[in-house]
Amino acid sequence: MNPITLKKIGADRNQLPDDSNDHVAVFLPDYGLTFTATNIVDSDVPHADCEAAAKALDLLGHTDWDLPTIEEYQLLIDRSRYSPAINTDFFKDIQNDWYWSKTPAAWSSASACFVSFYGGGVYVVHRGDLGFALAVRRAGQ
Repeated sequence: MNPITLKKIGADRNQLPDDSNDHVAVFLPDYGLTFTATNIVDSDVPHADCEAAAKALDLLGHTDWDLPTIEEYQLLIDRSRYSPAINTDFFKDIQNDWYWSKTPAAWSSASACFVSFYGGGVYVVHRGDLGFALAVRRAGQ
């Protein structure tokens, strides 16, 4: 069971019941983070494309969305699940694939960290490789 509190947010910015499927975002009240409920890109794309999609996002009346850090993504990993290792009642259409983060590799700016929602692992690959992304908005932005 995932110990993180998740709240569904509708397009009108109001909190929705847990059994609603009309949400566009997921709020983590304990962390002040709001994530998109779905992928922000339609297919596997390089890191730069995911970053651009996050920066271009206009959702819930906000345009200050960003790629999550690897630590922010790790909050979403549900170790009781796999394929995907995330709560699919809250996060919709999640691929069993790489999800790009804004966290760079320590040894090279040409690489970045990603989470694999197949099993919840964290890895580092070249930014030219292909993946998906969620976007995050941080409280106080």
